[in-house]
Formats: sequence, C-alpha cells, structure tokens
Amino acid sequence: MTILRQAVRESLILALAACVLGFSYTAMSEKAFFQQKKAPGRLRQLATLAPSMISLEQAKSLFDSGAIFLDARHLYEFKQGHIRGAVKVPLNEFDAKKSDLAKFPTEKALITYCDGVECNSSIALAAKLHEAGFRNVKIFFRGWQDWTASKLPTETSR
Repeated sequence: MTILRQAVRESLILALAACVLGFSYTAMSEKAFFQQKKAPGRLRQLATLAPSMISLEQAKSLFDSGAIFLDARHLYEFKQGHIRGAVKVPLNEFDAKKSDLAKFPTEKALITYCDGVECNSSIALAAKLHEAGFRNVKIFFRGWQDWTASKLPTETSR
C-alpha cells in the first residue's frame, strides 16, 4: 500500500510541476490568457495597412505607374530573368539589404513577387517590409509565372 501512496504522491508532484512550468512558459511568452489585448481600433488600422495581394492587371498598372518591384527569388533565378527594373531582395538577404531599401521613397508602391503559387517568399518579404515600416507594400503572388506567360517586360542579368 505504501508503494501505491508513493506513486500517487510522485504523480501529483509531477502534475503540479508540469502546471507550474506550463503557466510560466505561457506567461513569459505572453500567450493564451496572458496575451496582451490590442485595441480594436488599432487592429483595424493595422489590417488596412497590411500588405495585400494584387492581380496581374493591378501589377501591370502599378508597373506602368513606376512602382518598385522586389524579386524575392534566389540570385540564380533573378539572373535568368526578372521583371524589368526589379530589385533583387532575396528573403535570406533582407537584413543585409535594409539600408538599400531605406533609400526607396515612402510614397512609392513596393511590389513583392517570386516564382508564383509554389513560392511564398513574396509573402514573407512583404511581411518583413511591413514590419520594417513600409506601408505601401503589395504582393504579386502569382508573380514571375503570370508575368512571363503574359509576355510582359522582362530582362536578364549577368
């Protein structure tokens, strides 16, 4: 009987320790009911500023109006071909390119793109730009595939 009591006591101690550790983790990471509440007005404002996806027609219109296209693909793919005038900003080089990006006029639209629907780098790049303070960011999600299929202006790099 004492072995059963000891096993129950140890189980209760382990369960209590797990609860304490769990609450400590959620409190430190501000998750679950420890999460900071955001004002509804601020959330609506952030949602309107967040990058949105655009169609091929919108991308072409923005291209014609002088928007800056940012290619999130790797250097090799960029050299093979990219939207004419696009700036190479591979996702894994974002931090190194921040000073170059700061030179862009804030009123200019920044359009991120990559290979198309198989590639999410354009979304991740747009999120990083948004976090860095750029507010006129759009995502051309169908990207390079749609652009080339429509025979729109491209160029290669050496």
